[in-house]
Amino acid sequence: MSGRAVATVVLCGAAFATLAGCSDTPAPAPATKTVTVPPTTSSSSVTPVTGSTSGGSPSSSTTVSRVFDPRTMQADVRKILTETYQVRDVGEVLCPANQTVKDGSTFTCTAQVGGEGKTVTITVTGDDGRYEVGAPS
Repeated sequence: MSGRAVATVVLCGAAFATLAGCSDTPAPAPATKTVTVPPTTSSSSVTPVTGSTSGGSPSSSTTVSRVFDPRTMQADVRKILTETYQVRDVGEVLCPANQTVKDGSTFTCTAQVGGEGKTVTITVTGDDGRYEVGAPS
């Protein structure tokens, strides 16, 4: 191949690379990860709660609902943020108490990341105590 042919190929390649970078298509948004957490077997993260009437005594049709243990969930969320999402400088994580184990329900925890409060969405993925931990926002 002649020197002129090589120069033409190089210039065409450079032009193509430049044009490929000038696409009208926006770059895709970064993918968000969700992590499904199985129920904890040691020091269970799910606690049974017995319903009662407003007088404080159990009703004749006592219902038992299960709720997540916020302390266990807070530790799990912190671990997932640091190990799976690789978020640095994760401080205190606070999750609300009395969150019912009900498939499809959602609630949020708050995590201190670099001294700033971030919201972490929790989505319950089954009645067995599994849940997804969303990326902090």
